[in-house]
Amino acid sequence: MDDQFYLQDSRSHAYVGDGLSFWGFGGSGYVTDLAKAQVFTREGACDHRDTDIPWPKAYIDARARVGVDCQYVTLSEALGRHPEAAEFYIQKPQCWNGNNLIWLCEDGVFTSDLSKAVVVPKAHTITWIGKLGSTGAIVWPKPYIDKFARRLVERDDVNIKEALRGTGIKLPKPKKSKMMMFNCEGCGRFISDAQRYREDCRNCGTSNTP
Repeated sequence: MDDQFYLQDSRSHAYVGDGLSFWGFGGSGYVTDLAKAQVFTREGACDHRDTDIPWPKAYIDARARVGVDCQYVTLSEALGRHPEAAEFYIQKPQCWNGNNLIWLCEDGVFTSDLSKAVVVPKAHTITWIGKLGSTGAIVWPKPYIDKFARRLVERDDVNIKEALRGTGIKLPKPKKSKMMMFNCEGCGRFISDAQRYREDCRNCGTSNTP
């Protein structure tokens, strides 16, 4: 039975593109980099907020991909550090998945998973760029990009029902949010938050717009 888990923040603002965010080490916030994610015991994983989802570590690790965050790399630095690089990755310009750069694969499709990207010898870079036509391309020295690669997981690669099957863990059902109600400033009758903006009080005609 699984006894190591990651905890995902499932709130809508926690997604970075398609990437899942997990609790970081020592309460350091949420991270997409699995190397920086806190690993919980089964007991610890089940003692969490309703919005935090426990994922078996082995399940997530088996479905991880490799991403490169655009915030941490610069082309001038890359070329300056590796002027004699022999191999390159080819990036699609002005295109990201969250913060992750998008790479060209050998079959001509694009992916955010660096492990699937084509590795091009220096002598062939011009040929590969030409295949992309007017879209253009950015070539990055392989040694530089490899240093910034990190393991992460995207939502389309995982399924929580599949992951928790056989673990005995059941996720709490999401609580229905209660409708916010207010008193009309004119007559005191209850009105909903939406009604405050949509219309005047149906009973006395008072405007309750904040």
